[in-house]
Amino acid sequence: MDPNFFEQRLCSSETQRHPYPLAEKADIYSLGVLFWELTSRKMPFDFETKNNDPFEIIKIKSNILKGMREKPSPGTNHKFVALYEKCWQHKPDVRPEIRQVILELNNIEALVVSENFGSKEIETMEKSVTLENDEVNVPSYDCDINKYNL
Repeated sequence: MDPNFFEQRLCSSETQRHPYPLAEKADIYSLGVLFWELTSRKMPFDFETKNNDPFEIIKIKSNILKGMREKPSPGTNHKFVALYEKCWQHKPDVRPEIRQVILELNNIEALVVSENFGSKEIETMEKSVTLENDEVNVPSYDCDINKYNL
């Protein structure tokens, strides 16, 4: 959730509520957090271990408002880290537009190969990833919604 949403709720009184408009820049913030989650394979700030403890949730919100963000996972592409760090900037005006995010994603190499691999190892890796359709055992499902009574 965009930290400006929390900030607005903390600063406004009950009689004078002007909710923060959750617009594209709020989505960009969320996208940055999602990118971090994908590379770390966990929830930010170990949120799942907090068991909905109100004190812990308030503490997390407060830390986010103070600018605290998760640290990048080791081995994450530095261009990808730079992108999601731009996305989760506190001030919405500093966050990139979605077009810029897409452009930067397209400029990040899909596979960063370590210098420790020789060309033979890379060729073996590529062959192991390439599968023919009949080699894959994927169950098929009937997704015709017209067959079901809703």
